[in-house]
Amino acid sequence: MLSFDHLTVAAATLLLVLLSVFVHYEASFRLRRILQRRQSLRRRARMLILIIGLFFAHVGEVGLFGFGGWLLYNYGGMASNGAIGGLETSAELLDFFFLSIASYTTVGFAEAYPLEALRFLFGVESLIGFMLITWSASLSFLEMQHYWQNMEQDK
Repeated sequence: MLSFDHLTVAAATLLLVLLSVFVHYEASFRLRRILQRRQSLRRRARMLILIIGLFFAHVGEVGLFGFGGWLLYNYGGMASNGAIGGLETSAELLDFFFLSIASYTTVGFAEAYPLEALRFLFGVESLIGFMLITWSASLSFLEMQHYWQNMEQDK
């Protein structure tokens, strides 16, 4: 049977997934519009704008999950359950940011790892992180493909 902690984490996870997809969509859409409007930009500048913009979108998404985990831990009553393992002190906001980076990038956990109901949050973050990173790779590929095709035409 699901506990209140599990239901709370499931609801928070759903909200964070939706927010992350929204952030990524908006960032991708706006970056693409910037690139379409600035056709006069050099190819290198276009790629740098895209890559740096996508990087900041990913950092924001990681931050959403890290902050969400921190809120659940501190205000969702999960700190008393020992919801973070491997830490000698109580978990701080930066510890949750680290957990979020490890999950989002699917690198895996090292000295700190989620326990109890928080495993669901960070497990789902791995899936959505993989999907959003792949989305960014696709956008980058499409821009590079356009770049390479125009290089051939310039000859």
